Amino acid sequence: MAIGAAAPADQEEGARTGNILLRHYFLERYFELHGDRTVFPATVPPEERLGRRSSDPMAERFVNIQVDQFLTELEQKLTAMKSTVRELEAVRQDAVSDHATDDASTRARMRQLAEDMGNRAEDLFDMVALVVVDLRAKNDVRPPSSSDAEFFGKEVGFLRKQVGKAEGRIKALFLQPTHTVDLEELRGDNVLTELKSIEEVSKDIKKKAVNLPDHSDKAE
Repeated sequence: MAIGAAAPADQEEGARTGNILLRHYFLERYFELHGDRTVFPATVPPEERLGRRSSDPMAERFVNIQVDQFLTELEQKLTAMKSTVRELEAVRQDAVSDHATDDASTRARMRQLAEDMGNRAEDLFDMVALVVVDLRAKNDVRPPSSSDAEFFGKEVGFLRKQVGKAEGRIKALFLQPTHTVDLEELRGDNVLTELKSIEEVSKDIKKKAVNLPDHSDKAE
């Protein structure tokens, strides 16, 4: 069972601004700003109301512009998050290979990249939550903590996987002309859960990378 609707009939299949979820959201914003003089009988289904209301040329122009701007910003933030996790992986790998995990500049770079990851995940979370009001973040999932020698290997690997999952769900929600939210997503893990996990694990890395590991108990 799913909650969803097809793209408007006048939208070319695959058209950038044809996503029904975004069109509905921004059409509602338009009528909040300008008022809605259309009255429908209770028997008219929501998707038919959306089609009739969007026949207003001014509303159509507003919706197309807003949807395009939303998707542009969404794609930019998603691309930035993917780039950041790749850089985080590269810095970590270089530090391990060069035995430089105690290096202050390396740890500072890890902290900065982790902060960037958390901020980008938070921004995407806010964008998705604004539109997909049916979704709620569940308890965030976290990986086991890495040892000092692993230098955040488990955490960074976890972030890479979560970013991949979040990307797939975001594309399914917003970059396809139709929108369907399965009840499984409403009840279980979903893109908000994944983005929240990315944000929280990134915070953990930032916090733990502040201090150098304590080797005082090791034999000289």
